[in-house]
Amino acid sequence: MLDIQSYEIYLYAVEVIILNGSILLTCLLISILSGELFHMLAFILFFIPLRMLAGGYHCKRSEVCFLCSIGVYGLSIVLVHCAENLYVNIVMQILGILSIIVIIVFSPLINSNHPLEKYQIKRNKKIIYGMIAVDFVLYAVFYKLNLTMASSEIVFIILVALTLLLGTLKNIRNIYRENRLIEERNLK
Repeated sequence: MLDIQSYEIYLYAVEVIILNGSILLTCLLISILSGELFHMLAFILFFIPLRMLAGGYHCKRSEVCFLCSIGVYGLSIVLVHCAENLYVNIVMQILGILSIIVIIVFSPLINSNHPLEKYQIKRNKKIIYGMIAVDFVLYAVFYKLNLTMASSEIVFIILVALTLLLGTLKNIRNIYRENRLIEERNLK
C-alpha cells in the first residue's frame, strides 16, 4: 500500500532508478562492444561513488542527463582506448593532481535540487577524503603493475573534477541571476 500523498516522491524515485539503470546498462553495452569491461569496472569504482558524494553539474531534463552521461562515458572510453598509457603521461598526472585538489576544495557541491544538511556536508567530505586516499593508493598499485586500469582511473577523476567545476559555475551563474532579479525588483 502506497501513501497517495507521497505519489510525487515515488514517481521521482522510479524515474531516477530507470534513468540510472538505463545509463549503467548502456555503458555496459558500450564496454562489451568495445572490449573495455575493465573500463566499466573503473567507472563503477572511481567515477560513480565520487560523483555521487562530490556533486557537480546536473541537467534539468532526464533525457539530456542520459545523453550527457553516455557522451562522457563514450569520451572516456575513446580516450583510454586510443591512448592506453595515459597513466604514464606527465600532463595527465598533473591534471589528475589538479583534479584531486578541485575535488577536495569544491566538494560536496551544494545544489538547489539536492540540498544537504550541515552534518551531511561534513560526512560527505570525510568520505570523499577517504575515497581520494584509496584512489591514490590504487593508482599507485595500478601504475607499478603497468595496468591500464590506471588510465581509466585518472580519466574518471578528471571527469569528476570537471563536472564539479561546471556545477560550481552553474551555481555562481544562478546566484548572479537571482541577485540581478532582486536588484531589478528593488528598482521598480
